[in-house]
Amino acid sequence: GNTSIWHYYTGGCCPINASTSTPATVDRHTLTSGPGLDTFGLFPIVAPDGGNFSLKLGNNKVGSQSEKARYYVHVPPGAVDFSLIYRFAVVLEDPGHGVSVQPRFEVRAYDSFTTGALPCFQFAYVAATTIPGFYNSTIDTTVRCRGWSTGSINLSGFSGKTVIIDFASGDCGLGAHFGYGYLDMSYGLFAIKTVACDSDSITLIGPTGFNVYKWFDSSTGVLVDTNRSTRVPK
Repeated sequence: GNTSIWHYYTGGCCPINASTSTPATVDRHTLTSGPGLDTFGLFPIVAPDGGNFSLKLGNNKVGSQSEKARYYVHVPPGAVDFSLIYRFAVVLEDPGHGVSVQPRFEVRAYDSFTTGALPCFQFAYVAATTIPGFYNSTIDTTVRCRGWSTGSINLSGFSGKTVIIDFASGDCGLGAHFGYGYLDMSYGLFAIKTVACDSDSITLIGPTGFNVYKWFDSSTGVLVDTNRSTRVPK
């Protein structure tokens, strides 16, 4: 319920260059709580199945602003399979400009020692009429929205290292259109919940928000289920 373990930055766009370190800034790095809905996307302002709070980056004001929140993930020494799960939602006004100056939301991961970007973990969502996974706001059809979605970053191989995760939002580069997003990392590590354990079987449930689920028998490699939950013998 507070902003103390994150690092915050502000700057301009585009591209997003939020490099000015700052305390969490009112209306730009905002903790959200309660049952409210986003004004344009009409999705919850707190991630479903997450914690009691989420973090909103940016707002529906203009001015070519950008906001960034940074988190340091310390991968435990000896960890073999280690994945970070996060939840995010995005609201982007679409003025139809060139791609280089459109509102955007980004997720990027870096090795804290080398400062090098982790390959395959640089995600940018840029406003467009055909942007995959987004829908038009019913409040303003020029606004593209993506409700709460799940992302994962595979940190296997980074045992004992610290990885930087950056989330950032940016307005239109020409100054008259907005972009903002929400994030939640209360899930922490990739986790499978175990429920309904009885005398002969166990029900396993994967994290929410993925498009595809595949459960395999670890001894044979055979695919056993494609639902989010599966029941397996003890």
